[in-house]
Amino acid sequence: MTRSYELVFIVDPRVTDEEVVALTDDYKAMLSASGAKVVKEESWGRRRLAYPIKKLNEGKYVVLFVEANGVNPFPEVEQRLNQNDKILRFLTVRTDLDLKRAARKGKPPREVSEEHDNRAERRS
Repeated sequence: MTRSYELVFIVDPRVTDEEVVALTDDYKAMLSASGAKVVKEESWGRRRLAYPIKKLNEGKYVVLFVEANGVNPFPEVEQRLNQNDKILRFLTVRTDLDLKRAARKGKPPREVSEEHDNRAERRS
């Protein structure tokens, strides 16, 4: 059974782009070594934080989309993320459960229906 995850981490903005790429490559290598496959990688760049973290108002965001077969590949990676001073925050989310729940309920993908459009026009 294939499970899909998203790993988002925020890097200290004072770190250079080359160091961010090196960090990302290290974490991708650790995930691959544990049997997971990094499907997609997104670098959102420098963004403003919702609240200060370690007296910083900005951070560099990186998102990794990961697929794994059965075993959770993240314990070692999360431990290394916690130990790294350059990482301000991280979050791992299992995304395949949401897709299963939606399929079980029989909900089609979200689309704007004509009825919804008509109701919005009537209110105006």
